[in-house]
Amino acid sequence: MNCYTIDGKGLSGLQVTDVPAPQPPKRGEVLIDVHAVSLNYRDIMVADGRYGGEQSPPIIACSDMSGVVRQVGSDVSGLKVGDRVLNSPFRCWPAGKMNSEWVKTFVGGNGVDGVLAEQLVYPSSALALLPKHFSFFEGATLTIAGLTAWAAVVTHGKTNPGDWVLVHGTGGVSMFALQIARMLGARTILSSSNAAKAELLKAELDVSVVIDYRNQNWPQEVLEVTGGHGVDVVVEVAGGHSLGKSIQSSAYGGRVSLVGVLDGVKSTINLRDIFTRQVTVKGILMESMEELRAVVRAYDVTKVRPYISHVFSFDQTKQAYEYLEECKHIGKVVIGLKDTGETNVAWK
Repeated sequence: MNCYTIDGKGLSGLQVTDVPAPQPPKRGEVLIDVHAVSLNYRDIMVADGRYGGEQSPPIIACSDMSGVVRQVGSDVSGLKVGDRVLNSPFRCWPAGKMNSEWVKTFVGGNGVDGVLAEQLVYPSSALALLPKHFSFFEGATLTIAGLTAWAAVVTHGKTNPGDWVLVHGTGGVSMFALQIARMLGARTILSSSNAAKAELLKAELDVSVVIDYRNQNWPQEVLEVTGGHGVDVVVEVAGGHSLGKSIQSSAYGGRVSLVGVLDGVKSTINLRDIFTRQVTVKGILMESMEELRAVVRAYDVTKVRPYISHVFSFDQTKQAYEYLEECKHIGKVVIGLKDTGETNVAWK
């Protein structure tokens, strides 16, 4: 069976590897034919050792997949052969708060095999059915990016209709956050340094306001746009120095969901801004299987489709990583393992 493995020493260590096919599924497990895998910035960090260090021995790459159930083990309910499924990023996090044991089951890093393989065995309790209108390409995008955005905007962001939601950038989590905020009837502000991308998304995703974050006064711009109110929710993908400015942009009682550290892990924050505005900053590490099912239901009901930038073939996996690393994308980057006849770009 072919898969891609990584060793944490750089993209040169991303290699096609022939490994034995999975053993038949045991109790509570299913065997899956993988059709598509989507990439996250975390996958680049794992590949070059910034997330989990060196992987010795190398592990199967990536965390997000969609596929078809090929075989069912004993005591499996709710799934059958032929079902189209997507995975939770954790092999075990059924519901509630994360704990020290469940966090070790995060796939695609820290010594735990991922999903970039022709087949895999996965706990049935950590799988969800694809929304009926989704392609396999689209289904592979919900595992981390869709779930993280849901946690940032809904689970912890507690967004209400009419709230102002500030989203940074045009990557996968950001696109999902904009879509989910609009599902809830919120008003959205997109900050981006790429004017062309921002204007495109303003029209296609009904973004209320676009701001160029290269402007040193963008917190002041946010306050002006919101009539001095500030934003109720921030989806903070950059971290670093951006975090302090996001707090300054917040309304009284605002919620800042910290989902990434693209700007680094060191930040300068004026604590008075947190005290005065009573801002809550919450670190987001995806969410539970219970919340993933809620994401799937939301997309199933609304018939909204994920924003996919490009789909690469299995043989083009290294190019897919490079494409993501160069920030050429808007939304998600996907690797197709099967010829399903689906279009290259799944955005409708």
